[in-house]
Amino acid sequence: MEMNPKTAEFWMLIFLYLLSNWKLETEAKNNFELLTDNFTCSSEDISSSILKEFNCGVSKSVKRRTWHMEFVLKQPVAEHDFFMKIVLPRRRPLPDFVLLNVTTEGCQLLANRNQVPLIRLGRSIMERFSNFPKQCPFKPNLMYYIRGFRLDLNVLPAVDMETPVHIELSYQSKQQGLRWITGYLMAHVQLISEKKRPN
Repeated sequence: MEMNPKTAEFWMLIFLYLLSNWKLETEAKNNFELLTDNFTCSSEDISSSILKEFNCGVSKSVKRRTWHMEFVLKQPVAEHDFFMKIVLPRRRPLPDFVLLNVTTEGCQLLANRNQVPLIRLGRSIMERFSNFPKQCPFKPNLMYYIRGFRLDLNVLPAVDMETPVHIELSYQSKQQGLRWITGYLMAHVQLISEKKRPN
């Protein structure tokens, strides 16, 4: 089938437009990086009915800081919720910008089913850094971990500003109604220095 010259010209313009936008977005992403400042965690399970032990923190490396979270459960946890909130703090009197505030069914999250795109992407990335199961339940007396996690902004939509980022994530038991572990990440997006920027 032969294409009309005007139609061919139209599709060529569309292709060039998309290509130029893709290039600009790629360049924007490559110019910024997310750096971890601190990572801590807490638990509402004061009586230790669910959680046996937990540990959170950041690596000692200042140049390439990563964060980790480890926990051991006393009992199997099947039905649970996962909560995540991502906030970009702003100077007063401006209110903080809430990028994401979502609670989702934990078992579906482990299986990476029926999630909002950003959460589904995050679960896929997390597989490289954790031993979380791909289906419920979380088993007791097993050290579950997320280790050496450092987010590459190239996997996300283009970022073109320097900003602090606060992330809160929680796992909550549906049966007991308490958050057995909550992590608090403080980070910031900054422009990559000329020395670190790829040629």
